[in-house]
Amino acid sequence: MTLLQLEYFKAMSKILHYSKAAEALHTSQPNLSYAISELEKELGVPLFQRQGRRTVLSPYGLHFSFYVDQALGTLMKGRETLFQLSSPTDTIALAFIDEVGYDFLPDLLHDFTAENPNISFRLYQHHNTVIVPKLLDETYDLAFSIDNPAIPALCSLPIIEQDMMLFVPHSHRLANRTAISLSEIGIDPVVMLSSNTGIRRIVDEMCKEAQVQLNVCFEAEECNAAATYVSAGLGVCILPRTPLHTKYRAVAIPIAYPARSRNICLLYNKSHPMSGSASSNTPTKNTAAAIGSTARKKRSFTSMRRTM
Repeated sequence: MTLLQLEYFKAMSKILHYSKAAEALHTSQPNLSYAISELEKELGVPLFQRQGRRTVLSPYGLHFSFYVDQALGTLMKGRETLFQLSSPTDTIALAFIDEVGYDFLPDLLHDFTAENPNISFRLYQHHNTVIVPKLLDETYDLAFSIDNPAIPALCSLPIIEQDMMLFVPHSHRLANRTAISLSEIGIDPVVMLSSNTGIRRIVDEMCKEAQVQLNVCFEAEECNAAATYVSAGLGVCILPRTPLHTKYRAVAIPIAYPARSRNICLLYNKSHPMSGSASSNTPTKNTAAAIGSTARKKRSFTSMRRTM
């Protein structure tokens, strides 16, 4: 029994016509008939039979076709695996601000690596103040962070715009509101992000425009920690709209005035080829474009329900 015989049998079992099957296989009808005949001799049973003027699978052939399909499918997977193992692998140093790691990044990497099995990632989580210098000195290849239009060496691909929201416990007096102004927070205790974060700078700008002094009682280094404090009833917090917070028992309320949003972009140094083992024929720009395209397809993951 040869691989060629099995491939001929599979084609014939689907087409059930010797001339058409031979044409599809780019062989002659006598060659196909001979291969099927030799296979039947080896198995000791007829694989095809005549029904009037039609050729159909015999009961033996019908049973055998199931195993042939499985065997050829397994061999094809094995060939693809060997091809992937023999192909060079690119390793990308990808940095991200903390909340992106809980937001769309896991789904994004799952989809991207499924389509690009020869690309792997080293992941680094940092504040934007750490990420930008490491992009400039080429420690990192790519980064999901806030936009940095003032740095001409960095290219930026927009991924998602996230509105700023007020997160409150379910029992909070504002929990049933559909929108609020910043001044309505009043003297409620506020959980604020630390001053070295981009979110804190946005909130400070909002407070300045609204001429509001917030009652800051707690500071957190990342969104995950801030949302935890809110869910524990320690205060309210202003954070971007992301699915990160769906696991916390809190409510997200749009801030109508002053309205602000945060842009998450995919950043890369336009003069920098891939670091590590990444090959020179996979430039940062092309990989960034491919990841950015996959990320934009995943935008639905960033649509957060109002109730968390």
